[in-house]
Amino acid sequence: MIRQKIDYIHANPVKARIVSTAQEYKWSSFRDFYFNSGEPLSVDHDWWWPDDGEKLTRAMKEIDWGRH
Repeated sequence: MIRQKIDYIHANPVKARIVSTAQEYKWSSFRDFYFNSGEPLSVDHDWWWPDDGEKLTRAMKEIDWGRH
């Protein structure tokens, strides 16, 4: 599920016709996400892979997200 959302986010600049490919968008995490390029910032791959849903749920509980 998280992977689908990440793919959707990476596709937005392409759908908006800002760039031809997600890799071309300067501010996208696409390059680091798929190629470990460190551009523009490094993605913490261990945070979400492979048990991303469980980690997201735990993180949301830790910060008390959704109670406000």
